[in-house]
Amino acid sequence: MNSKIIAILVVLFVAIGNTGIANDKPTDQESSIIIAVLKQSYSGGGYTVVTPETEITHLNLKDSKEIDVGKKYIKKYLQEFGEDVPKLVDRLFERNKSTFRLSIQSSPKDGYVVDYNRKYNKYFEKNGGGWEKWHKENPKAHGSTTVSLPVYDEKHKFVLIYKGSQTDWLAGVGYILLYKYEKGELKELKKVMVWIS
Repeated sequence: MNSKIIAILVVLFVAIGNTGIANDKPTDQESSIIIAVLKQSYSGGGYTVVTPETEITHLNLKDSKEIDVGKKYIKKYLQEFGEDVPKLVDRLFERNKSTFRLSIQSSPKDGYVVDYNRKYNKYFEKNGGGWEKWHKENPKAHGSTTVSLPVYDEKHKFVLIYKGSQTDWLAGVGYILLYKYEKGELKELKKVMVWIS
């Protein structure tokens, strides 16, 4: 095999390998944005419990019709922010076709704990006691939060992310959130409710 062909094969192999690596876990920028989204102040040192896997809940990401309807609905409510936002909505769903494991550290002082050891998940297993037992044994844990991976529009400094919260059996809501993101700071521009319980 001549050296040109070998060089091309090496470049292709590295490119394919790097593509796979980039999609295996959240990027540093994605993790920084997720931390900024999760930061919240609760009275008395409280916190939300973050599900360690990312997702956009209450939508079947394998059902293309359901996703198309969901995207159309979200785009309609964000249309005031310009023609690039629909592309950002498409990117959000594309980036979150798979579930990813978060790699951020818990930060109770910033209002969140990631449930890596499944301590809080046990309440929803068989005979786990549900929300009643959760609240009794963990009075500072104000509920559960799930996030997607965010997408970022460098040109307009827009961030789009899904965030869902549940605090009891019939007390939950999920939003697609649009932020302005500059110098590590988020400013909420609009939120689109995608489910409520």
